[in-house]
Amino acid sequence: MKNRITTLMVLSIIFIFSSFSFAYNYTPNFSDYYISSTQQNVDAAANAYFYTNYGITIDHMYMYYDTRDTFDQRGVSTGWLEENYLPNMTGTITFEDTTDFVTIDWWSILPTTYNIYDATDNLIATFNGGNDQLGTSTIFGSIAYLTVTANGGFGQITGLTYNYDGTTDGTNNDINGVPEPATMLLLGLGLMGLAGIRRKMK
Repeated sequence: MKNRITTLMVLSIIFIFSSFSFAYNYTPNFSDYYISSTQQNVDAAANAYFYTNYGITIDHMYMYYDTRDTFDQRGVSTGWLEENYLPNMTGTITFEDTTDFVTIDWWSILPTTYNIYDATDNLIATFNGGNDQLGTSTIFGSIAYLTVTANGGFGQITGLTYNYDGTTDGTNNDINGVPEPATMLLLGLGLMGLAGIRRKMK
């Protein structure tokens, strides 16, 4: 009987915690948004998709498909398409819900600077990519957005991983309450446990 009660208690605890929805590591795929050519500016329609599905917005960058990108051949580049080769083009990716870390898969065709900021524009971290380099960098902190600066079209982000709870509301700690069926199940488990104890006492 003691084993049965212990099992019921463990199951109840597991069920309770499975009902909560915290932020988890999220890796969007830039190929999810269809583009009709190998390059396309991130316009309002694309940003609406990224906002809804990824919890991010992208400014002053374009999407690309390029076989030289050995991560997954897709990502976003600095500047608009019409600004290729112009110096010091800066693109921005904003996390609509602040994340406590970001892992960046990056590709710098030409020297590129990556800056990571908090919500009050304080610089958290910076790193540089050289000529035709690829790498992965992980930054920790209360991250609100990052910038990429390079000659137009030659600084890339090919992948991101960050905290996202699936709800774009400025926070990444949304908790879903225990739904009614779970409440009934917990009540049933509690009654079963009490019945077992009562039977043992008799």
